[in-house]
Order: sequence, then structure tokens, then C-alpha cells
Amino acid sequence: MSRFAHVVIRGSVDHSEIVGAEVGNIRERSAADHGASSVSGHKVVIVSRVGRLANRLLLFGHFIGAAVGRGFTVFDPAFLSMARYFPATAKATVCRYPPAASSLAVPGAAPIAFCASVGWSEVLHGIQRLGGDVGLIRLRRDQTLDLNSPAFLDVVARHNVVFVRDWFFRNGTNCARHRDVICSFFTPFEKHLEGVRSVVEPVREQGRLLVGVHIRRGDYQSFKSGRFFYSHAQYREIMLSAEEIFGEREVAFLVCSDEPVPRDAFAGLDVVSGPGSAIEDLYALAACDRIIGAPSTFTTWASYYGAVPRYTIHDPSASFDCSSFVVDRGLGRSAEPDQVT
Repeated sequence: MSRFAHVVIRGSVDHSEIVGAEVGNIRERSAADHGASSVSGHKVVIVSRVGRLANRLLLFGHFIGAAVGRGFTVFDPAFLSMARYFPATAKATVCRYPPAASSLAVPGAAPIAFCASVGWSEVLHGIQRLGGDVGLIRLRRDQTLDLNSPAFLDVVARHNVVFVRDWFFRNGTNCARHRDVICSFFTPFEKHLEGVRSVVEPVREQGRLLVGVHIRRGDYQSFKSGRFFYSHAQYREIMLSAEEIFGEREVAFLVCSDEPVPRDAFAGLDVVSGPGSAIEDLYALAACDRIIGAPSTFTTWASYYGAVPRYTIHDPSASFDCSSFVVDRGLGRSAEPDQVT
């Protein structure tokens, strides 16, 4: 398939923990009681604005996977600042899946819709804290919720509209099953794909193996106490190791970074720079043959969208081989939320 064609959750919470997270009075039911028909036609509204581009894609993508599998409609008013990149969302007042049959953006309406959704979720939260059974699911940042679980589907079945807040809503099974739908929905405008091709195709014409390298610096100096903040020298050593393990082919590296890269950082290596914008860097990585980078939703999305094997650097001194590169088919089931992607 062309790069541009087109659950089991870490630390999952049980029902008692979810009630503590203010999901409401969730009843125990078997998964068999929650077929698509029980939530078909209902609506789920995402009111969390977590991080930037890749975070928003990942969260919206998980809900789209669930919506395809279960038959509900998902609205993401928080996606408004990213909507301009994609034909499926650019003209929508409120981004949604399935898309409306026809849509025409009303100037100024999208921010109002987002603020209204946040405000109404706060009203529901107040009622919920008094013991009311309302259409609201709030998670703490240390909790996760499987969108195929009775804990989620029971709330959606009981309410025509459900508002959801926070980050760890996951649905890896349906993200893998409905990848073509999700990727088609999030295929950017042609002008962005042309920017990607202008960088990638010259390398492809020379027959080299293209390895995308995402150098995440910036906020990673403080994120998790700098655990994934690697030096350019460390990235260089990893790239040299990659050259060795793919020794049967000439290797070129497509380097994307959130800050300027010193000109001599990768001297002696065959390096091309990414297009430079977040949207085009992201989809350029998705067009590579392999991806290397620190844990990030940026490389998670690139691996998922492009079906590109990825090596995630948890320890820059660790050895790795060809088998260390794995395609993310479940859309980052345990991805940590980035703050700047």
C-alpha cells in the first residue's frame, strides 16, 4: 500500500477505580451486553486539548476506531487548530467522524463550540459530584480506559451524548482493524504531501534505504526529568549503528527536529533535512522505510500511518538490530502524552 493511500491498555483501571475518577455510577456488565446496536447513533464529544498535532491525531484516531467499530458519532471540537491540514476537517465547524454529508465552516464558530463543550462538561461534572448519572467520563492522568470495555460502552448506551475528558482513552484493537479508515480521514492536503515528496523522492530515486530520525529536544529537557533528552552525539552513534545493521544497502537519514541541528552534528553521514513544518515532518517520517526516535506520539503516528517499522530509543547506549524495528499497528496503546507535538 502506498504511504499516502488511503484493547489492552497499560495500567487499565477497573470499574471501582473509574468511579473514583468521576465516570459516574457504572454498572458491571459482560462485554456481550454491549454490541454496536446499544450505542449506534449516540454521540461522544472530546473536550480534552492535550498537546499539539500528534497528540490530537492519536486521541481522535482512537475514538474514530471505536466509532467505526461501534456505530456512534465522535465530535472533537478540540481538534479545531489542526483542522486546516486535512480535507476531512478543514471546512467543519466541529470536527467529527463520520463527517457530515455537507459542511461549511462558519467564521468564529469553532472556538465557540469548543468553549461551549468545555463549559457544559463542567456543568455535568457539578451534577455528577452530587451523585447524578450524567453523560460525562473524566479520567485522572494516571488512568486509562479501553473504549471497547463495558466501563465505557455502558455510559454511552445510557446517554445520547457523552462528554469525555483527559488523555488515556485507548482502543488498539479497532485502530488496527480500521486503520485504512483512520488514515484516509487524516490524509493531509495535497500541498503538504507535495512538500513531503520533494524531500523523499530524490532519495528514493537513488535506491537508498531511507531512515527517518526524529530528534526530540526542546521540552524533553524537562519532560520526565530529561529521561529522553538525548544529545546529538548520542543520535549520531545510533545512526552509525543503523548503518551497520542495514549494511547490505546504502542508507540515507531524513532528520526532523524541533530545534536547529548543528551543521557538523552528522558529518560523514548521508543526511537530508525534513521539510521543516510539523505537519510535513510528521508525514515525511511516515514515508520513510524505517523510523528512529525517542518515545513520542510523533513517531507513533508516523509509524502507524505509514506502516513503517520504528525503533524507539529508551536507552541510547543499548544495542539493537533489524528485529528492534516494529510497526505500531495499535496506534500507541501505551503512548505517553507529549506536551509539544
